[in-house]
Amino acid sequence: MQDGSNELQPRAQPPTGSVQKTGGDTVYYSGRAKQSAYIGRYVLWVLVCILGGVIAWLALKVEAIAALGWPLWVLSLVGTPGLLITYLRQLTTQYKLSSRRIETEEGILLKRVESLELWRVLDVRYEQSLLDRIFGIAKIELISTDQTNQKLIMHGLPNHRELFEKLRDAVQYARQRGRPMELVGSEGMDAADGLGMGGMLNE
Repeated sequence: MQDGSNELQPRAQPPTGSVQKTGGDTVYYSGRAKQSAYIGRYVLWVLVCILGGVIAWLALKVEAIAALGWPLWVLSLVGTPGLLITYLRQLTTQYKLSSRRIETEEGILLKRVESLELWRVLDVRYEQSLLDRIFGIAKIELISTDQTNQKLIMHGLPNHRELFEKLRDAVQYARQRGRPMELVGSEGMDAADGLGMGGMLNE
């Protein structure tokens, strides 16, 4: 009898306009970007090291400076911290792309995790420069209504073309099936209040 009474009890239903929660959340990719996505930064810091080494070599040509015996060769390592930070940034930046949301985790010392719901995405773009073609990478850019992450750029993810197509389809599905209720601005609120007052006056 108790089981029968439990089955007859009403169950809570999701409110109208809420994002659909049925079905599984398919994960398209989870991991890091390729090191080749940071090739521009690596080249920059290598050039800084070379420039430091050239400055040190020219300085040693001056007899007054050479007589001081300063270890000017250290200037050739001036770009090493930048190389290390770039390498650690690639290791500590994680992406998780699924059929509902995109999660990014980054931070060398302090971790920061951000989540972007796909129903907030307005546009998905795919871009591949000449250098990207050489290294076999591309950029996937998402434009959204999220206040903290209006533009999300993912550069150097594996299977980038396939991921782009899956995200594009997932965004269209999320916006069609989810039907989220967007917040209106202050002007919209004022207009709604005006209509409400007008209705009260008419009554």
